[in-house]
Amino acid sequence: MIIFDELKHAESIIKNGYRNKKYVNFDNIILVKYWRYKGLNESEIRKSLKTFMVDYQYLFNRNILDYKINRAIKYGMRYDLVTGVKVSITDKEIDLINTLDNIRLRKMMFIMLVVWKFKGMPNNFWIDNKDLQKLSEERMHNDTFWDCIHKIVKADMIAMVMGAKNRSFYKINLKTGGDPIIEISDFENPIYYYLNLFEPEKFIECEKCGVLIKLTIHNRKYCKDCARKVNIKQTINRNI
Repeated sequence: MIIFDELKHAESIIKNGYRNKKYVNFDNIILVKYWRYKGLNESEIRKSLKTFMVDYQYLFNRNILDYKINRAIKYGMRYDLVTGVKVSITDKEIDLINTLDNIRLRKMMFIMLVVWKFKGMPNNFWIDNKDLQKLSEERMHNDTFWDCIHKIVKADMIAMVMGAKNRSFYKINLKTGGDPIIEISDFENPIYYYLNLFEPEKFIECEKCGVLIKLTIHNRKYCKDCARKVNIKQTINRNI
């Protein structure tokens, strides 16, 4: 699971609770980073996390509560909270992506490029197959997915690298450089920024924050976050 804005993710956890038992350890690390970002010291963070976890004891065995807290503190105190990251994509990069045979391959390659840049352009990087499909808006059977990956590898835009625990990593071979034509600061639907280059009539910018959103038959004006804030404000005004 890739989290593009850990600040928003932490605030969502605090407001709505853990989303999935599978990711409790991961979410705890982000909470530690969040409270450190807010200025709390290690003792205060430990107390905050223990208080928070008690409300969700149904998700885990209570006997391992201290273990989970210690693990989250150990890893969360090492790193800064990831928030406010921006990714720029250039005209030359888009031109190269557009040489791929079909739109599905292009969308997948665009997302891999975005994720790679988001991660700081490392030598090798990992993205979950489901995340890649979701962000590309291309759901497919496993055989079809790997057939697409094979075609992108054959085009010499990526390579597969074997990492620890037999996990396959990606290596970007696409030549970077050129003039920036896309800047992504909100990663809710990053594929929209690629599709907007060819079908601009299907997308508009949110009237509040400028994030790219897809047009709907209901004349949508705002992204999800801004729409929620506008609705709350309108409800408060009606009740005054």
